Amino acid sequence: MTLQSVGFVGAGLMGAGMARCILAAGHPTSLLVHKNRTPVDPLLAEGATEAKDLVTLLQGVEVVITCLPNADVVEMMADAIVPQMRSGQIWIEATTSRPEVSERLAARLAERGAIFSDAPVTGGPKQAEEGALASLVGCAEEHYPNIEALVSTYSRLVRRFGPAGRGHAAKLLNNLVTQGTTILLADAFQCAGKLGVDKRALYEVMMSGAARSGTLEKAVAPALDGNFDSAQFTIENAAKDLCYGRDLIKSLAPERAPVVSALSDRLAMLVAQDRGAQLVSAMLDPGQP
Repeated sequence: MTLQSVGFVGAGLMGAGMARCILAAGHPTSLLVHKNRTPVDPLLAEGATEAKDLVTLLQGVEVVITCLPNADVVEMMADAIVPQMRSGQIWIEATTSRPEVSERLAARLAERGAIFSDAPVTGGPKQAEEGALASLVGCAEEHYPNIEALVSTYSRLVRRFGPAGRGHAAKLLNNLVTQGTTILLADAFQCAGKLGVDKRALYEVMMSGAARSGTLEKAVAPALDGNFDSAQFTIENAAKDLCYGRDLIKSLAPERAPVVSALSDRLAMLVAQDRGAQLVSAMLDPGQP
């Protein structure tokens, strides 16, 4: 069986591992290279090809996957992608974006007979390299088997949450919990240090009770040993995700928005203090304000 050819846009920190898994699964893979060639050159050495521009990329593949910085970049890229899409061609959008953007793109592609799916991921660069991400898919039900087969090359878990846009909605809700938890843990352990509370003992108690979480284990355990770089996710990206999540909650249930608004404002403040490039686990560093 001939596997679908894939064009990948955004083979960066996360995308490079995803593209490597797609390539390893046997899909002919073409890359659109931006300024940073560091993650891309190894992929080319492993058998991927490089497209000279977006039009060339789209003409030569059956599926295009984008993994971009934010919703604004997705919409800007869409103005170049949509006019080139042909009937039956698939666009899988893996950026953490706004649900309404995906809804608009799905409608635009449907007019051309093309297929759109949002499929943001959870996990970090390590999980991307190992094919152990989770993909949160939004697409028409009849298109899901085809989408699932492809994103399964880099995902250990794939779930459909509804039509286009629902994958991004689910991802934002997920990140409200994970990034909100990171902020609360940073506050708790920073205060523990100031109070003279044994941080390691506090961690052990939390791990044994209802406070236990993957975020606690992933971020706090290394921090206790002085490693504040364990969560491979920047404050800037977390701020963007909580901003999108805040807007989602406000549009649906404004009375529930104050908490997420406070969390969003907290990260926005850190970005304004030029800390956006730091990893979220740096918030646990007692040497940071």
